[in-house]
Amino acid sequence: MGIKSMISPKKLAIIAGVVILILYLYFVGFWEVVQIILTLDPRIALLAILIDLLCISLFTLSWKVLLNQPGMGFLRSFEVVLVSIFGDMMIPTGSVSGEIVRITMTTKKSRISVGEATASVVLHRLILAVTFCGVLGLSILLLATTGAMQLSAFYSFIMIGASTIAVSIVGVYLAVNSRKFERHLCGFITRTAPVIRRFKRDYDAERSREKAVSALCAFQGSISGARRWAILVSATIATVRYFLVALIPYLMFQSLGYPISYWVVLTVSIFVSMVQLMPVGIPGLVGVMEVSMTGFFMGFGVPAEIAASVTILSRLVMFWFELLISGITTFYVGFKVAIENGKSKNGESSGASGRSLSDPSVSA
Repeated sequence: MGIKSMISPKKLAIIAGVVILILYLYFVGFWEVVQIILTLDPRIALLAILIDLLCISLFTLSWKVLLNQPGMGFLRSFEVVLVSIFGDMMIPTGSVSGEIVRITMTTKKSRISVGEATASVVLHRLILAVTFCGVLGLSILLLATTGAMQLSAFYSFIMIGASTIAVSIVGVYLAVNSRKFERHLCGFITRTAPVIRRFKRDYDAERSREKAVSALCAFQGSISGARRWAILVSATIATVRYFLVALIPYLMFQSLGYPISYWVVLTVSIFVSMVQLMPVGIPGLVGVMEVSMTGFFMGFGVPAEIAASVTILSRLVMFWFELLISGITTFYVGFKVAIENGKSKNGESSGASGRSLSDPSVSA
């Protein structure tokens, strides 16, 4: 048996992330970083955790206001978001896995259709992209005017911001004009039907086309009929959240006694969030995120050991803490579903046995 057959791609991705992290810690000076981290004020760590919880709550709220009524309560929406965060961390596909989790759980926990749930998630993603571009542009402009960013870096960031805006515009166009792709969607289902029937003989292509068209109509209807006040509120909340996320590493810098501009930290946080959308296959982007965040800070003149210390402390809050609470929530949801399924099966079996005892044909 070859080595490739013994090690799965997922295990290889985990090994790659661990190797990158080990090499990262070696080059930044592990013991120097540990000594700096030990000087952190525990109260700052607690405040950072509270800010992170607030950021997750704001993310939930900015999505919840877009859900059609009757939607879900805030706590249930918060639960769905935590499970989606866990899905994103375990299956890094540029947030696609988390969005699928949100859509699936929303349709199961509410009376919202698949098309409406998909529309809310897509619209929320577009709002996040637009507000992302606005915050990025503001931070770059402030850094350029204060002289904290070199002209060459300014032009590079402008190009990245422009490309992000272009992608957002394309996304908005596709969402608003989704019904125009109905014919292509039906054609795709028809062409793939013979292949699917090889694995599922009773596959009904006509029924699949009807469901797809129905979901597409509900999707565009939800997008086109989205309330303007809901979009505005969602965008405002999303914008505030970006500024709060940057407070976590900024607090770490302040606690370590290193003076730095908040706008530098905000710019780095924005670019790090772009790295998170890379579907590299490494769970939690372990190693990749540490290298990226440290590299960005070093690009603004922060010493390697300070940049690494702030990066590790920030990741302890924004990754490991979120992994803990999202993992516990996912386990709780799965356990609750298992109990409910067990009760329903027991109810069916007891009902069947009750019918058999009362059936005259059985006693005869």
